[in-house]
Amino acid sequence: MNQTPRTVLGIAAPQGTCTDQKCPFHGEVLVKRELYPGKVVKRDSNRSATIEWSRNYYVPKYERYEMRRSRLRVHNPTCLNAQIGQDVLVAKTRPLSKTKHHVIIQIRGKVEQPLAEAASAPEAKSKKTKRAVA
Repeated sequence: MNQTPRTVLGIAAPQGTCTDQKCPFHGEVLVKRELYPGKVVKRDSNRSATIEWSRNYYVPKYERYEMRRSRLRVHNPTCLNAQIGQDVLVAKTRPLSKTKHHVIIQIRGKVEQPLAEAASAPEAKSKKTKRAVA
């Protein structure tokens, strides 16, 4: 296993260290120049994640656009450890498992607060209603 971190497609290795063999910075995986930006929508405990991005698709019959989404299963190295809601950059690799053929190489954005947590924030207090006693 490679102990010295290396640069991948002009992106410097993260500060964290890892012993992951599937890490493009510290392991033995080589990446290709096929890159996809996306947002992490799901994480697994086994260093996997699902990213998603939206695109406009033209529907000729109605002469309008519709939003379509694409999803990819990706490898989430321990040195990066992307969280749900972060914008990431993903690169294509050799097949890492049955469904994973891509790896996260850069975290581009901050973690956004999920809607469930935003609703339970202190600003969103529920109103107390008085019940009429009959």
